[in-house]
Amino acid sequence: MGRRRRSIPWALVLAITLACIATAYVFGMAWLQSRGTSHYSPADLYLTRLMDVAIAAWLFWIGSSIGSFLNVVAWRMPRNQSVNGRSYCPRCSTRLKARDNFPVFGWLALRGRCRTCRLPISPRYPIVEAAVGISITWVGIAEIYRLSLPYQNQHWHGGPLWIPVVDRSMMITLLYHVIAIALSWAMGLIRMDGHALPRRLSSTAAVIMVGGMLLFPTVMVVPWQMQVPASWRGDGLYVDALMRVITALVAATFLGRCLARGLCVGADPKLDPLGKSTIRLVDLITIIAIPALVLGWQSLPAVLFVAACIALGLGRVLPSSTDMLGRFAVAVPITLCLSVVFWRPLHAAAYWPSDGSSPWVLLAAAALVLITPAWLRERQPLGGQSLPFHEPNDHDSAAADSTVSKN
Repeated sequence: MGRRRRSIPWALVLAITLACIATAYVFGMAWLQSRGTSHYSPADLYLTRLMDVAIAAWLFWIGSSIGSFLNVVAWRMPRNQSVNGRSYCPRCSTRLKARDNFPVFGWLALRGRCRTCRLPISPRYPIVEAAVGISITWVGIAEIYRLSLPYQNQHWHGGPLWIPVVDRSMMITLLYHVIAIALSWAMGLIRMDGHALPRRLSSTAAVIMVGGMLLFPTVMVVPWQMQVPASWRGDGLYVDALMRVITALVAATFLGRCLARGLCVGADPKLDPLGKSTIRLVDLITIIAIPALVLGWQSLPAVLFVAACIALGLGRVLPSSTDMLGRFAVAVPITLCLSVVFWRPLHAAAYWPSDGSSPWVLLAAAALVLITPAWLRERQPLGGQSLPFHEPNDHDSAAADSTVSKN
């Protein structure tokens, strides 16, 4: 008889790999920054570079934990189940241990199977945890180190004393953006599974996103007007915050109706307010409203165009059962994250629509949105009618994914 082949401990391999990358960053960056100067030695910079690693690790742990919770939201909320309580296996109903519930590493340590019943756990769980963790880490680093937001005092980071700058305004803005990205991911995951957005999720998003901006106008980042002074700041501008909310929601509704020609064919809120196509349209507008509130109505057309391009590419990655609206819904949080991380250079770019841009740039971006339904369209049979939309049930989802409900 041959020897039993040992499986590779992938959790340990990943931990060692990340530790090596962090060590190389600390020593390598300290050495690079101390070259050519007699004021600093590499040893003087180890602590500051170690601070960078600690911040990145903390942000990824927070983000991946949020991703773990979003897996619960995407599984339970469309089924009218409570998102509270311990995680459990839907096959054997065994509660997961704390060490098995650790984001990404828990799945790797279990080798993708439930510890009790040994049935497979869908790889979707660690993928979502990693994707949300990476997106929140990028946004957190970009904002903590003052690299991304426009209308913010410039802070040079090229020298050896590259350190984060933290204040009350930045923390409120970062928290607002993290919540927005988390809500956007939740909506994308639910629509990817073919479920309509639960009212609880939509109402929670409305209260947090709208109420947060009205209570803390500093999270506007950019104004709702087209021309403002270079020293503009949103602190205390409550009327401007209200106008920012109104213009964002109006833009989301208008552009959602434009995209409905491809994603929600047949939607008619007047004659068929409870129809599936109309529900899809309402979900589409709700999904679009998140980046509209975060980034402003000026940049929304360009953001949606980029999201449409990403959605086209996601067809090779997502399951074949995912419809085009599901692909677009997943592309929105990806685009939102990239837009926040590169907000400052995009805001300064001549051909990216933003406040201060030429009206022709805004019109060109809007025209791009109008042509996106040409490829952002659901498949149609030979008769010309849209394919019936199938709402997956619990049995179908469990059989297809062999998933484990995690928290």
